Amino acid sequence: MSKNMSRRSFLQGAGAAAAAATMGAGTAFAAGAPVAEDYVISLKNGLPKWSFEIPPAPISDDEIAEVIEDDIIVVGAGMSGMCCAASAAESGASVTLFSASSQPISRGGSNFSAYNKVIEEYGIERLDPVDFFYHEERAASFTIDQQMWMRGYNNSEEAMNWVIDIVRSKEVEVFLESDNRYDNGPDYAIGFGAKGDNSASASTGQQNAVVAMEEYALENGAKIIYDTVAKQLVRDPESGRVTAVIAEKADGSYVKFVANRGIVLATGDFSANKEMIAKYCPQVLPLVGTEDAPTDYNRGFALTGLYPGDGQKMGLWIGAAWQHTSVAPMMQGSWGGSYEPLGFHQGLNVNMNTERYQREDMSSPYSANHLITQPGHRSWGIWTANFAQAIIDAGYEWRRFGARYETTPSTAEQLIAQWDASMKYETIEELAEKCGLDAEKLHAVIDRYNELCEIGEDLDFHKPAQFLIPILPEGPFYATRNSPMVMTVMGGLNTNQWMQVCDEDDQPIPGLFNIGHMTGNMYANNYNFAIPGNCYGINCITYGYLVGKDLAADRF
Repeated sequence: MSKNMSRRSFLQGAGAAAAAATMGAGTAFAAGAPVAEDYVISLKNGLPKWSFEIPPAPISDDEIAEVIEDDIIVVGAGMSGMCCAASAAESGASVTLFSASSQPISRGGSNFSAYNKVIEEYGIERLDPVDFFYHEERAASFTIDQQMWMRGYNNSEEAMNWVIDIVRSKEVEVFLESDNRYDNGPDYAIGFGAKGDNSASASTGQQNAVVAMEEYALENGAKIIYDTVAKQLVRDPESGRVTAVIAEKADGSYVKFVANRGIVLATGDFSANKEMIAKYCPQVLPLVGTEDAPTDYNRGFALTGLYPGDGQKMGLWIGAAWQHTSVAPMMQGSWGGSYEPLGFHQGLNVNMNTERYQREDMSSPYSANHLITQPGHRSWGIWTANFAQAIIDAGYEWRRFGARYETTPSTAEQLIAQWDASMKYETIEELAEKCGLDAEKLHAVIDRYNELCEIGEDLDFHKPAQFLIPILPEGPFYATRNSPMVMTVMGGLNTNQWMQVCDEDDQPIPGLFNIGHMTGNMYANNYNFAIPGNCYGINCITYGYLVGKDLAADRF
């Protein structure tokens, strides 16, 4: 069979039986996954193989226009790459960081650590990890690497205080975020802002911190090169060590970066690679589309696919294994009423069949995961004005996710004014017509929901009584569309607690490390935001800091 045979031709031919036999083992296409027709596969040992798994022809030495050699080569200019380069450089190592982007890049804004001087300044007690981390491990089906989690937790205070001191020296403000009030989540995420900037949300200020880390790395002797895209890793066939990474500059020429101690991949996610999504995270493929678009490496935030998995692919080509856990999409199932409390509408929700379909008191990422299973991948939250005060009476505050700790919560009156401006319907019939719902069925669903609210017990889905808030018959009525959104996909190469990339036997591949969003075995199922900023704080800052120190000390 030709290695360039299309998926359609293959499945229509004699290879169909072999493909069907392997699907159950998870080696190729997940059953029922939406896959573009033109994805290329080949056969190896009788098993289907995705096109991204097929290594390209090696770039030969005579194609190399420039060679740069240092102790440490870091690939990627996000928070993780910058922290690694800065940590290694201040420890005396020679470091070059290169990036496909044209500048430092940030996405999101919350940064978690077990404790730090900012949390102490706010007078908040140290987090007890026992019950909370057990909850997170259970949410991930206990498939995550607990050594990785706890090494990150145990070193996060030191790493975060290091970053705080650096960014403050660059006149970047550090502040505490209010917690997200879901499952008793802690007030332990910090955000950044320009001096004097009173932005309401932490997510607007992360770029200030990344730029500050870039400045600090340069001051300590690190070299930084932009507009240079990593293409291939070089692995010595005798020693098995990864010795170099070859990249393409903006002018099309190749440069070979040689590392004496280690190469650190910090290249981000693979959500813009629809073929990789189809294999590793098929449930979100309808949300990111089926057509690959040109990659904009300067994008800081996107909901339809971010990066193409450059680092993950390069690792696979030289013998790295994929992570043991399922990859974890970072999703939101946001509703327009407010981001908070709890991140999703806790009152009545109906799907496009005009049916109540779930117990609504779940976090936004979990609700997004469930929405993918619903008709049209969406639903509608429906409520009346009494909902605003009832949530306050239940002991919650109306805050936006990532808001500063000292921000005054919104009042019920402020929320109602916001709802009146864009979500208001005078009758159930008007609401049903505008939202594409069946008016007769909607009346019945609301009547049933109000009946449960009146008796104070959810006999249908057993939602806690404090969220059984009736829909007032006189209106006005409010409705907002709940839609799942994918911000990134967490995971990639098989990784141990030292951030070494490993093969299928869990043996480290000498000289190769990865950090940040692409770290394998850190998350599973969903990235649920129960610890706001866990990825930025642990994968990026803490492990960027630790890997830089380890490589500078030549510990591997």
